[in-house]
Amino acid sequence: MNQQDRPRSVLLMVLWVAIACLGRVVPHPANVTPLTSLSIIAGLRFSRRAAVLMVLASMLVSDVLVAMVYGYAPFGLWMWFTYSGFILIALLSPYLCREFKFKSLLLTVFLSALGYWLWTNFGTWLTGTMYPKTFAGLITCYVAGLPFLRDALLGDVVWMSIIIGLLKISVPNLFFDKRVEKIHE
Repeated sequence: MNQQDRPRSVLLMVLWVAIACLGRVVPHPANVTPLTSLSIIAGLRFSRRAAVLMVLASMLVSDVLVAMVYGYAPFGLWMWFTYSGFILIALLSPYLCREFKFKSLLLTVFLSALGYWLWTNFGTWLTGTMYPKTFAGLITCYVAGLPFLRDALLGDVVWMSIIIGLLKISVPNLFFDKRVEKIHE
């Protein structure tokens, strides 16, 4: 990356975190946030370190804001599964999505949402008190989480479409030029 692009990419990273935070704080249906889509694109277009930092910053800042606005506890055992789920999405997305095309992105969104749902529901079962620590309890937890998976899939597809559209309009060369591999290598 040349020096001329650095301020633009730093601004883009800050906007990224702001969009993620707004997407979590503004009232929305459960699991319909931009975080999965933002994590995927961050993993595809930023260095691994930058992508992980963007996910962590988005989660930490938005968790504090959500706690302030809605009175939820900002941190707990669940956060290890939530945070690591989005970090894994950012780190694995380059392997899941070989081309920055809508069809590949859509498949990556589906696999990411499914993986995140499996991982975080496992975390809910493991760290929570709502379900017995048996195989039947785990299955019950997954069944109870199915409506959240449906909402997450729908929301992630909508958010990915919105984000791709906005990126194509605002920074087409930075994201869609075939010569651009990653930002902040």
